[in-house]
Amino acid sequence: MGRHAKLIATGEAEAMRRLAQARLRRIDRSAWGSGAAAVLMAVVALSTMATSSAATAGDIELGRYLSSECTTCHGAAKTDSTIPPIHGLDQKHFVEVLKAYRAKSLPNEAMRTVAGRLQDDDIAALAAYFAAAKPR
Repeated sequence: MGRHAKLIATGEAEAMRRLAQARLRRIDRSAWGSGAAAVLMAVVALSTMATSSAATAGDIELGRYLSSECTTCHGAAKTDSTIPPIHGLDQKHFVEVLKAYRAKSLPNEAMRTVAGRLQDDDIAALAAYFAAAKPR
């Protein structure tokens, strides 16, 4: 199995891509010069393109990787709890609800904070993971 395939399988490719992008944002252009920043951005873009063909297959794995924060509260959710269970939830509904929290259309500060840190591809990956997970 190639390096990129292993990263996709372990859910680390997206984390590495984000880390590289965060490092790019911290580059001081006056010290590095715009040429070095452009080269580094090209390397990140190429590595992202190399893994994008396998990204669809990796969505559930990325969702599993990102799910620990969700399961902190929702993993212990009981039917009589105010915290709803999310395992086995329909993907479309999951995406709609998280995007509504991100847009601050739904009133829950904890969920607004969590959803506010997620990008669309993160939400889609979480939706795929939790839709495939057996209800608890």
